[in-house]
Amino acid sequence: MMTSDASSSKMQKRITISMRGDQYAGLEEVAEDLGVNVSEAAREAINTFLLKEHWGQTVGKLAEAEIRNGHTNEEVLERVLAKFPHAQTTRDSIAWYRSRLRRDDPEVMTDREARVRKEV
Repeated sequence: MMTSDASSSKMQKRITISMRGDQYAGLEEVAEDLGVNVSEAAREAINTFLLKEHWGQTVGKLAEAEIRNGHTNEEVLERVLAKFPHAQTTRDSIAWYRSRLRRDDPEVMTDREARVRKEV
């Protein structure tokens, strides 16, 4: 069932789940800490997992590997979206990964260096 969320222009899907009592109690604690209702706390928990654990571990690892392999930001973005078509990765996301890698390892090429190398 699709419902409209007032805080977002994106359509949402409704799901029903069962969980253990301790999980629900934890979710209630999160809701109280965040000052939101349990549904909003569940959405936040899911987003946190997806962004940090699932996509962060998979999209991020792929992006970093492709950057280290000398690909341009555009090429990295194409490869990430080909593998994870539902990811909301953008050019800015890829630039962030490159910047973080370069901060730790100055030998990582800039996007410009990768583009010039491709032209040669």
